[in-house]
Amino acid sequence: ERLVAPMRKGGGEPDCLVPVSGGRDSSYALHFVKNVLGMNPVAYTYDWGMVTDLARRNISRMCGALGVEHILVSADIAKKRANVRKNVLAWLKKPHLGTVTLFMAGDKPFFYYARMLRRQMKLGAAVYGMNDLERTDFKVGFCGIDETVRRKRFYNLRGVNKLKMMLFFGMQFLNNRAYMNSTLLDSFKGFASYYLIPQDFIPLFDYVRWDEKAITDTLVNGYGWEVAGDTRTTWRIGDGTASFYNYIYYRSAGFSEHDTFRSNQIREGMIERSDALRTISEENTPRVESIKWYCDTIGVDAVEAIRGINKLHPLYAR
Repeated sequence: ERLVAPMRKGGGEPDCLVPVSGGRDSSYALHFVKNVLGMNPVAYTYDWGMVTDLARRNISRMCGALGVEHILVSADIAKKRANVRKNVLAWLKKPHLGTVTLFMAGDKPFFYYARMLRRQMKLGAAVYGMNDLERTDFKVGFCGIDETVRRKRFYNLRGVNKLKMMLFFGMQFLNNRAYMNSTLLDSFKGFASYYLIPQDFIPLFDYVRWDEKAITDTLVNGYGWEVAGDTRTTWRIGDGTASFYNYIYYRSAGFSEHDTFRSNQIREGMIERSDALRTISEENTPRVESIKWYCDTIGVDAVEAIRGINKLHPLYAR
């Protein structure tokens, strides 16, 4: 309250930015900022070609019900999808779990445009729906980087590890020349937007306890928020990439983002381990429909892609 009070403009004037992906936490953040904090947010979405139709419908529901302006910043969708296809095909030639993140590099300018909009519209703050339970340090761990120390912002890296990451990808590009294509500039822009541009947003869930049931009930019962038909989880269902890369991690390493999320909840005393294990068995079930949509959207043969992934020798069997 102390943070946002000086930012209120009154008179219905927009006073803050809330990035909305159509996913669970960002949708709840928009609800909370508008209805609980009593602010006048502007919603913002960066569409890089992997925003699903379900996510679009949920964004429309939230913004319409709350009566907030929604700004959609769209990339060159065809180009972005072509870049993803090139990186996926390059990865399949010489798979390495550390380079899976290249599939998602194209969405990182989201941070750049959020900062730009906030500056242009003279908004006092940007309130994000990220939460610390989403930490997935294993992704950089597969790059040979130890980022297990507690950080103020979970998405960032220490300076020395940023350098290590650049060196890691440089070596991977030399080892797999298929990466040396037109995606390089876009991937670097993604890295810069994520790690090099200053971020001074307000993470809502640093101040509000994250409660899965309360959040889901508020969205579904209060706004008719839509859930996915091919999974019971409500996390990342608006992200067209998540089902594909989580299948890679689960198949190759024996765990996925869902495991780390539930593990973080156990550490925070929010869930019992037995309940987490039961939930994980459902959440790690491959989302076949979503994987098919992803492959069709970027122009990759889904059957051949899955065959390539399934040929990998699982790390956990060594």
